[in-house]
Amino acid sequence: MNIEKLYDGWIKTEETPTYHGWPSMICTKEGELLVVCSGNRVSHVCPYGRVFLYRSSDYGKTWSKPQYLTNGPLDDRDAGIIVDSDGSLLMNYFTSIAFSEHELYLYPDVKPLAKTWAHIEEKITLAELKREHGFFMKRGSADGKVWSDKFRVPVNNVHGPILLNDGSLLWVGKELDPQFSSESRMGDFMICARSTDHGDTWETISKIPVPQNQDMRKCCEVHQVQASDGTIIAQIRNHNTEETAGDPCTWQTESSDGGVSWTTPHLVTYGFPPHLLKLSDGRLLMSYSYRKEPYGNRVRFSDDNGKSWSEEVILSDDGESWDLGYPSTAELPDGSLITLWYENRNKLAQLRYVCWKTV
Repeated sequence: MNIEKLYDGWIKTEETPTYHGWPSMICTKEGELLVVCSGNRVSHVCPYGRVFLYRSSDYGKTWSKPQYLTNGPLDDRDAGIIVDSDGSLLMNYFTSIAFSEHELYLYPDVKPLAKTWAHIEEKITLAELKREHGFFMKRGSADGKVWSDKFRVPVNNVHGPILLNDGSLLWVGKELDPQFSSESRMGDFMICARSTDHGDTWETISKIPVPQNQDMRKCCEVHQVQASDGTIIAQIRNHNTEETAGDPCTWQTESSDGGVSWTTPHLVTYGFPPHLLKLSDGRLLMSYSYRKEPYGNRVRFSDDNGKSWSEEVILSDDGESWDLGYPSTAELPDGSLITLWYENRNKLAQLRYVCWKTV
């Protein structure tokens, strides 16, 4: 399969650019592109992350200035966005304390920067931690200009829940750890939750099976889609690396009963994390980052409701480092596709996109 790139570019962020990461993009029924991400940052890990919203009314050729959607005392990360059945927007994110001194052993390259934000860690109170650390959602008006206060949710993934054919919302992701000890409060298991009241409340309806001799604590960053035959497909970033010669990969699990039960996850490909999209012609599109040389982003198609996937198609392969990806793709009204991701360029991560079509 070949593709034709129609146009590409980078989103101009602020007058003094900050590090931007982990975006999600949708195309509304009115044809407007909405992007949420974690901006206002100085690095991959820091306490300054805030959820930003960007919008484009010309299919990505130009973009608005950022609109702040959060302003908490912790690191606001990995925002997702969807359109609900009533036309409102739902935006999810989680907060992290990975910038705290006892957590930075995971990020040795960032540790020298931590001295500059030590005063932030020192002034965070236990009451603030209990109030601000966890998984959250906000509801927005259809145009994304008015947003509710945040409310807690029991599950998290990088791009948010999906709207099912019956009008309910389904969300597969990491469960919320009831303790406050982990950097992100990601629990040990993957769960499936459902909402029938537009995301106000969620019921956990199932748990994703754990493959034999595998550890779900090494899995994260799920996305899901409902195929044309009703099957729900969830793909998972997997760091159990025995079957992939040491490389993280993407697993897939399927449900044929609305998320009540799931098949045992199985290997799809190297590359992570996944974003899944049902196209207007019924095919499924999988977008994912490729964090080995040549660094970039790739896609695969399925024309059999996720039972099999095409050979991968390279969207980009000129990244400067592994610090890129988290692509999400939207279908435009004319059938072309636009994929957006973050990419570290000259030591500052920014948002990059390409509009393309298959030929």
